[in-house]
Amino acid sequence: MRIQNLLDKLKDILSADRQAQLERYKSLKKVLKKLRMEKNGLKEQLSDTIDAEKQQELSSRLKVISMQRKKGLKLLKELKKERKRETRKKK
Repeated sequence: MRIQNLLDKLKDILSADRQAQLERYKSLKKVLKKLRMEKNGLKEQLSDTIDAEKQQELSSRLKVISMQRKKGLKLLKELKKERKRETRKKK
């Protein structure tokens, strides 16, 4: 039974689809991290800004980044579910 698990892991590593999925997952996580950092920076700038025009601009950029993050997080959850489904099918 232990050998079978090791063989399954080896198949996962060698599988091109699995590799592509893992790369997509990793790159998506990196992008989401950068967006989170940018969002936090914009929040700080927004709280420090006195100019109304600048506040409006920062606020709109913040909304766009928030929507992008939400979309990315949704996609990340879907990828996780797909990975779990594939794991269950193999067992």
